[in-house]
Amino acid sequence: MRLLPAALLLALVALASYSYSETIVVEVTGTIDGGTASLVRRAIDRVPPGGLLVLQVNSYGGYLAPADSIAELIISSGAGCAVYVPPGGKAASAAALVAVACGRIYMAQGSVIGAARPYPDDPKTVSYVSSRFRSLAQRAYGDERIVETVVRFVTEALTLSDEEAVALGIARRAHSLDDVLRDLGAPGPRAVLTKDLFDQLLSVISDPLVSSLALALGLWLILAEIFVSGFQGYVVAGVLLISVALYGMHVIPPELLTLALMLSGSVLIVVEFMSPGLQGFGIAGLALLALGTYMNLRGRPIPTVELPVLGALAALGILGGLLGFVMFKAAQAVRLRRPSPKEALVGSVGVAKTDIGPAVPGVVHVSGEEWSAYSLSGSIPAGSSVVVREVRGLFLYVEKFPEESKSSEG
Repeated sequence: MRLLPAALLLALVALASYSYSETIVVEVTGTIDGGTASLVRRAIDRVPPGGLLVLQVNSYGGYLAPADSIAELIISSGAGCAVYVPPGGKAASAAALVAVACGRIYMAQGSVIGAARPYPDDPKTVSYVSSRFRSLAQRAYGDERIVETVVRFVTEALTLSDEEAVALGIARRAHSLDDVLRDLGAPGPRAVLTKDLFDQLLSVISDPLVSSLALALGLWLILAEIFVSGFQGYVVAGVLLISVALYGMHVIPPELLTLALMLSGSVLIVVEFMSPGLQGFGIAGLALLALGTYMNLRGRPIPTVELPVLGALAALGILGGLLGFVMFKAAQAVRLRRPSPKEALVGSVGVAKTDIGPAVPGVVHVSGEEWSAYSLSGSIPAGSSVVVREVRGLFLYVEKFPEESKSSEG
């Protein structure tokens, strides 16, 4: 029994001396949308074991689905997480949900938190969001008094100042980000992440108006491909737009969007190989493959590759190169189209069997067959050598053979 107090004391000492190995600071500003969810996902992928994720939140809120997605990412990752609301900042609406999901909230002077009543505030949505806040608050605090106050963020659109939140035990006081890190025992190296160009693009895509229009346009492009003869590329563009719209609506995960990009790029490259001339499909396909590869690498935790992965990538690269070579040779064979019999007649030399005039047709013998023909250069007497210049339907248009024209002129 004497071992229990000693073990408890050692555990408390270890807990007090614990420090995070690395800190990832994420600047969560502007609207909580798909780009914000992508930013947090990228940050969580970078948090190493024993690392800490700090969200510096200054947002009026945003959309429920991305905020829900961020909450799920934070909880499922198991990473240490804290939220810091800077001086004069705000964690309102969807941003308040993210803050409560994180669990440890630090607020500076002049900051506020709350005002999370959804819009439109129909009973079903209010019930879901209030239950979501209740569940997250119970996980973070465990104090029923605090939980009920957090639920009032939704049911009463309650907003708390920094002093009120600290007094109620919802948040802790912090004057700066350094104060937060010191309190958490995380003074070590830190990396600050903000939205990159790709995150900003996802923010645009996740706007409900943009995603709805993209979905409608994608459907129209697929219908256009169905009713237009021949492959025009509309169906690929339509599938991509629908995939992007569904991703922006948080219906499909990033992995499916990446798969759609890679498959669409591969299809376009195959079409380019099989079509004569430069169609632009190949360039678009390479761009889509590059974007899909970037999304795959972008979402990988550091280190990005290991020896087995490198071996698999090398094998797939060699196989892809062999398939590409075979497809290229097959495309060359397809492009070597034999000319039709009528096209082969152009440039052939024959003999006029009858007189031939520009308005009155005659008969010529060309390539072992007799054809009706018109003259393109005055009257041509029977027995003259002629050369075929054009084929129009069942008629040949001929001229005197150049050598014979010169001899007759002489």
